[in-house]
Amino acid sequence: MTSSMMLLPNFDAKGRIVHKMLKRKVFFIILAIGLVFPLAAFAQSSGVKGRVRDIDYKSIPNVEVSARVDGKVVRSTKSDSKGRFTLALEPGTYNIAFDAKGYGTGVKYDVKVKENDFRDLGSNLLMTRDQGALVLVKGIVFDNANLSVRQAPVDLYEVRSDGSTRKLQTVYTNAAGEFEFNGLMNVAKVRVTASARGVSASKDLDTDSPQVYRTVIKLPLEHEKPDH
Repeated sequence: MTSSMMLLPNFDAKGRIVHKMLKRKVFFIILAIGLVFPLAAFAQSSGVKGRVRDIDYKSIPNVEVSARVDGKVVRSTKSDSKGRFTLALEPGTYNIAFDAKGYGTGVKYDVKVKENDFRDLGSNLLMTRDQGALVLVKGIVFDNANLSVRQAPVDLYEVRSDGSTRKLQTVYTNAAGEFEFNGLMNVAKVRVTASARGVSASKDLDTDSPQVYRTVIKLPLEHEKPDH
């Protein structure tokens, strides 16, 4: 009995201390939540939104959209698969920058964000290709007499690693037999196929770096004599 009576006061004393500590912890947690929730609600109630496209009005995914103040990024997000984005911001004035691989950086200056308002920047925020990141393929088509073949269709194919192909573009040679493909990105190998009067010929090009690639395609044709 004596041992049990000596333990009870110690147990009660520890119990009261733990109880007080728990009260303090709960108080601070509630206080922290009370501070965080109003800030989060405030941050989500204003900002900017829009949609990013290229000059052909095709959506650009994974565009980094950043709000900048005095050259410093204060918040950023990325566009979705359809080029849409929403960026929550506190009220103020920002420069909104748009960055994407293969495109030149675009900036909308002095965008004013008001409280409790998501400013719509529009659905046609256009970005232009960065010419330094593009592959250009130029060439000329000759016949057996080494004379140019005009108005010949020229097809451009992507050659995949497994050997399969995917058609990318079709152009026609001009009066000098010349053709040009531009705006290619992330294509490691291409096949250029020219055809005329039932015959065709192809050339494969490794295009693993942005630059201008030139080729000559010779068709097994006799020179077409003009009608008199």
